[in-house]
Amino acid sequence: METRLYNVSIINTNASYINLALASMENILFKETILRNSYFQENKLKNLYFEKADLTQAQFSKTSLKDVDLSSSIIAGIAISIENIRGAIIDTYQAADLLYLLGIKIKDNY
Repeated sequence: METRLYNVSIINTNASYINLALASMENILFKETILRNSYFQENKLKNLYFEKADLTQAQFSKTSLKDVDLSSSIIAGIAISIENIRGAIIDTYQAADLLYLLGIKIKDNY
């Protein structure tokens, strides 16, 4: 059974540990929402928006974030593959959170 979410705004909500596996989502806004440890698996996405969302340790499996803007959100510890993050929009500081995908380790010499 597949869940379908259409034209939904989730605003200022604690949705930690939400499981959206196999969901088809269209025109979805997560604004100022806590999505820590959330689970996205094999999702079909169209017009997915994250505005100031907390995606700390969120897991994305077989879910492409191409053209999804994550730049205003927290993505520390996000679990995602290179294939699924390819094409996502991030800011300069978030790039450091994704270097592990390339096997790069950052050493602070200060």
